[in-house]
Amino acid sequence: MEEYLLQNVQRYQLLVKRFVPPPAKRNAAPEPTASNLVVATRIRPILEDEISSGQVPAIFTRKNESGVVDLHELKRAVRGLPTLNSSVYQAGKVYGADSTTDTIYEDIVHPLLPWVWAGNVGTLFAYGQTGSGKTFSISRLERSVAGALFDGSLPGKRKIFVSIFELAGSSARDLLSSQLTGPAPFQLLEDSFGDIQLSGASEFEVGFTGEFLQLIEQATAYRKTASTEKNSGSSRSHAVCRLRIVNPDANVVDDGYLYLVDLAGSEAARDIFDHSADRMKETREINMSLSVLKDCIRSIAGVSASNSKKSYVPFRQSTLTKTLKHVFDPSGARKCKTAVLACVNPSFLDTGATKNTLRYAEMLFATRTTHKQPGHNPNVPMTWSNKDVRHYVVTKSGNPSIAPFDLAPNETGAQLLRLPVEIFVERCMKTPGVTEDQARAFHLKLWSLHTDSQQKQSTKKAGQVSGTTDRQTLAMSNKSSRDLSETSAAPPFIERIRPGITISWNPPAHFPFHQKSQNLAVVLCPQDAAGEHAVDVRGNFVQRPQNGEKAFLCALVLSGETALSYEIHLWKQFVVPVRDMQAEIILEYDPATRYYHISV
Repeated sequence: MEEYLLQNVQRYQLLVKRFVPPPAKRNAAPEPTASNLVVATRIRPILEDEISSGQVPAIFTRKNESGVVDLHELKRAVRGLPTLNSSVYQAGKVYGADSTTDTIYEDIVHPLLPWVWAGNVGTLFAYGQTGSGKTFSISRLERSVAGALFDGSLPGKRKIFVSIFELAGSSARDLLSSQLTGPAPFQLLEDSFGDIQLSGASEFEVGFTGEFLQLIEQATAYRKTASTEKNSGSSRSHAVCRLRIVNPDANVVDDGYLYLVDLAGSEAARDIFDHSADRMKETREINMSLSVLKDCIRSIAGVSASNSKKSYVPFRQSTLTKTLKHVFDPSGARKCKTAVLACVNPSFLDTGATKNTLRYAEMLFATRTTHKQPGHNPNVPMTWSNKDVRHYVVTKSGNPSIAPFDLAPNETGAQLLRLPVEIFVERCMKTPGVTEDQARAFHLKLWSLHTDSQQKQSTKKAGQVSGTTDRQTLAMSNKSSRDLSETSAAPPFIERIRPGITISWNPPAHFPFHQKSQNLAVVLCPQDAAGEHAVDVRGNFVQRPQNGEKAFLCALVLSGETALSYEIHLWKQFVVPVRDMQAEIILEYDPATRYYHISV
C-alpha cells in the first residue's frame, strides 16, 4: 500500500489542494477550562528522510477555527483514479509543526503546578503512534517542570520526592534502582483509601533543579528501547515520573502528586512484520495495555455524555491504567486534573494510526469531567467535612469527650484518617482526662468504620431490608458489646448489667489469669442463674451467692497475639462480685483479624 501511495503522491496533493473544508461540528461541551481534563494535539514536523522518500503531510490545521484539524487519506478506487477521503476532528488545543515545546508547557503543563503544590493530583500523559514525538515532548516538558519547581515562583516551602519507573506488560520496574539483570521490579498495591502505592519502588528527595535532572538522565539510561520500523530508538515500555509534593505544615495532611507519563507507541501489523517472537510478545503487551487505556477513555466519555452515576471503568485490567486510577476511577475522592497530549505523525503513509489517535483525542475533548465531592454519608468517613468530623468526635469519642478542635482543627474525614496514629493520639490527649488507651481505642473505632464502609454490603442503608426496623437492622449487624438502648448511657453501668456486657474488674491476688494491664470479663448471667452443672475455671461447681451478695458468672478475656487485641475464652468461667467491677468496656469484633479490640 505504501508503494501505491507514493506512486500517486501528485494525485493526492492535487485532491488536497481542491479540498473545501466543511464546517466543523461543534459539540455542546463547555470550554476546556471548565473541565478537569484538557486535551491537546501536537503534529510532529515532517522529517528530512520522509521528504526525501516522497512523503507529504496529511494533516492540516484550520487558520480560522482553533482546535480543528483535517486529515486526508488516499483511497484506492475499484476503477479509475484514487479518491480522497477527508475527515475533520476537534482535537482540543492544536500545536502545528512550528509550535515549540515551551508553548505547550505554558498552555497545558504549567497550570498543573500550582494545583499539585496545593495538595491535589495532576497528570500529563502523551500517547500516539511510535515515532510521533511522545518521548521528545515529555522529556523536554519534564525539564521545564524541574526548572519551575525550584525557581521560587510557587508560594511557600515544599519537600519534593521523585520516583521514576516503567510499566511493561503486567510488570513494574524501578528505573532509579537497578540490578544486574536490569531495573528492580516492584508492586503496585491499592491501599485502604483506594490510592495506588508503589510498594518497593525507590523515592528520592530533590532540593534543586540539577538533582531532578540527574534522576531523569539516570532513568532514561535504564528505560527499555528498541529499533522499530518507524523509530530507531522507540520506547518499548510506558515510563512514569511521579512527583510527590509534601507541605511541611503540620496542619496539612494531603500530599500533592504530579504524574508525567510517556506511553509506549502502538505499532501496526506492517510495523512488526520482521520482529522476533519476544518482540512480538512485547508489542502485544503494549498494544493490550493501550487497548485497556482506550476502553477506560470510552467509559469515562460515556459517563460524561449520559451523566450516569453508575459505570464500569476497567482501570484494574493493566498496570498502566491501575497507575492512572486517579484519572479514571469515577468514585475517586482526590481532586485530579489531567492534561492529555495526543502526538501524531504528519505523513500520509500513517493516516490510519493518526486517525485512531485523533479519534480518541476527540472523544476525550468531548468529555467534560469535573470533580464531584461524594455526598455526606454518616457511615463513610471519607465523605465527611470538618464539621461532620467534629460532630463525630463530640458524640462518639467516649467519656470524657475528646475536644474536636484539638483533634481536627481543619481536617476532613479523609485527612483525619491519613493522620499518623502517633499524632492522632497526641492531639486526643490534649483534652484533660483522656488517656492513651482511650485515644487509641477511638482511633481504632474510626478506622473500623472506614474499613467497613469500603465493603459493598456496608453501602446498604439502615432499614433497607424488607420487614425490619432500624433497631432490628442495627442489632443484626452489631459487632460490639455496646448497649443499643438509647437510654443506656444515663444510669451507671452497675445498674444496667446484662448478658454480653464487658467489664473491667479487680481480681483477687490468687486469680490464675491475672493480667498486667486491665483485667476484662464478659458477663454471662447472674450467679444464682448459673444452674447446678456450671463449673468455674478452677473446676469447682458454681455455688449460690452467700449473704445476699450480688455477683455474675463471667467469661475470661485475655490479650491476643497482636498489640491491643483480645480473645474471649467462653468456656473459662468464673464469678465476679459486683463490688469488684470497675467500669464498662466496649469490645468490638474485627472479622479480618478475628480479634476483639477496645472501642469507645
